[in-house]
Amino acid sequence: MTPSERAAFNAGIEAARQMALTAAVTLKVRDDARQVRLQAAAAALHGLAAGLHAVFIAPPAGTDPMHRVMATIAADPAGSGAVECPDCKGRLAWARDSSNGHLHAQCETPGCLKLMQ
Repeated sequence: MTPSERAAFNAGIEAARQMALTAAVTLKVRDDARQVRLQAAAAALHGLAAGLHAVFIAPPAGTDPMHRVMATIAADPAGSGAVECPDCKGRLAWARDSSNGHLHAQCETPGCLKLMQ
């Protein structure tokens, strides 16, 4: 993703998060807000907003080796490359599909890590 595409994506995620929070508050202030279905809907919207924040806006610190590898690949503008495998320390070759953005990666060590995202 280019920097401008990433900025647009982040803006869209933040807009979705804000809309979910607004809808939850709107449900909570209704006259019939005590109905179980409305309380459940408001809780689900709060969960959606929290999930969007946790996954896209404030992802984990990246102490997990797999998170570090995925962050390294995501930051690389190239369509393919290689990084150190987080499991065996071998060579993890990766390629990004130009048509749909899917990431394919496979470690050179037989039986080790292989993924598609």
